[in-house]
Amino acid sequence: MICIRFARVEDTPRLMSFMHDHWRAGHILSTNEELFLYDFRDADRLTMAIALTEQDEIVGLFGYIPYNGSALPDLAGSLWKALDVAGEPMLGLQMRRFVMENVPHRYFAAPGAGLQTRAIYHLIDMHWVEMAQYYIINPAITEQRLAKATPSGAALPAIRDHSVYRFEEIGDPRSLRDFPFTAYTELGPQKDWTYLYKRFFEHPIYRYRTFLLSKQSEAVNIVVCREAQHAGASALRVVDFYGDERHMPGLTAHLAATMQQAGHEYLDFVCSGFTPRLMAAAGWQALDFDSKDVIIPNYFEPFVQSNVRVYAVADRHPEIQPRLCKADGDQDRPNFDRAETAPVKAAGA
Repeated sequence: MICIRFARVEDTPRLMSFMHDHWRAGHILSTNEELFLYDFRDADRLTMAIALTEQDEIVGLFGYIPYNGSALPDLAGSLWKALDVAGEPMLGLQMRRFVMENVPHRYFAAPGAGLQTRAIYHLIDMHWVEMAQYYIINPAITEQRLAKATPSGAALPAIRDHSVYRFEEIGDPRSLRDFPFTAYTELGPQKDWTYLYKRFFEHPIYRYRTFLLSKQSEAVNIVVCREAQHAGASALRVVDFYGDERHMPGLTAHLAATMQQAGHEYLDFVCSGFTPRLMAAAGWQALDFDSKDVIIPNYFEPFVQSNVRVYAVADRHPEIQPRLCKADGDQDRPNFDRAETAPVKAAGA
């Protein structure tokens, strides 16, 4: 008989060993306990269901990540692995159901779904999402080492209305506490300041750059970026976005200027739920994943110079539309240990 319960912190070593043996040998979440606990620790338990045999052997896990600290948060799925157990043909779905029934939540949505899981999500009537990848090429880079793309010939988006918009990089996350995180209840997932702080300012390995766009002194957008590097070249990647997309033209102009000033090869944004017409008007180009003429890499650990589709799943909800970004859920996580690059912790806990 299988027992399904919430994992506890003391289960961590065994869960990491299970990851190594049955997920991927040597995966960072099977070797780096700090990152594992950063992702899943919630006080004295983990945000993870665990399946155990009568002999207390782990035969499955289902991880989840809350997007906010409310009593009814939006959730993302994370690690999901079930072994073949005699008499338990739907063990993976049993663990998922356990979480869905025992963790009060408003909405479930996350990127990173593998094509092999599409039939499962169809079975449980989830919305399958093909995410877009938008990009802007730096025309000043004459030798591309990452992308394979000819600049469009159009000038980079121009910064206009300096007296109206202000764009600044944020070092102290406390300055973002008053941002209207809950203003867009029709979009999911809904994230709050606590999520933003932990996800991007406390990450144990990655360094993120967080920018604030204000219009006439009113904060309208937060955008989070990460610099990805390979072979002496780099790209500036937008990984999260908060606020009203109508300010995208002004925001994009500042991001493009930041890209050019730093000498990044391109700027990109893997996302869904943004209006294509507005993105095009802001200067973004939508990647054709089937094109062999334009390549905007998505994988950097290890680096793969190819176009990669990213899929997501979301609840079918009559009043909530999915708006997903690259770093949602457990995506945009490192695959390699490099503790020497861990960021200095920002103030604001």
